[in-house]
Amino acid sequence: MIREGSFDDAAAMAGIFNYYIANSTVIFSDRLRTAADMRARLERVVGRYPFFVWDDNGAVLGYCFAHAYQPDPVYGATWEITIYLRHDATGRGIGSALLGAVIDASRRAGAHTLISCVTGGNEPCERMHLAAGFVKAGVLRDAGYKFGRYLDDVLFQLVL
Repeated sequence: MIREGSFDDAAAMAGIFNYYIANSTVIFSDRLRTAADMRARLERVVGRYPFFVWDDNGAVLGYCFAHAYQPDPVYGATWEITIYLRHDATGRGIGSALLGAVIDASRRAGAHTLISCVTGGNEPCERMHLAAGFVKAGVLRDAGYKFGRYLDDVLFQLVL
């Protein structure tokens, strides 16, 4: 079920994030995160932006939150979305439900535009964003290099 996220979710979130760092091109980073790293990231989110997790009897299967797109105040109503699911929880509608919750909460909180950056070739994530009403706004070719190859960043946008 979906619930509001909290700092207590940081360790589970780091585990989800680290799986993708070590095993896929979904995340361009090659630096594993600790629970403290994730908690520090959440310091900029909790209490300011919508943040939800999918909780399955105490196990976090996924998370989604909005955060500042750019630090300059002119971008204040443009928020970026971060969403990740545990690798064994994909394809069950969890991501779509979390994304929908963040979209709805962002709209109520006064966001004007949501941006999401997806690694090119991540077709399930691209389909999920398109189904949620996002449009493909652009492609940054060869933006990241991981596992011996260059990868694109695909930018998705939803004007609320």
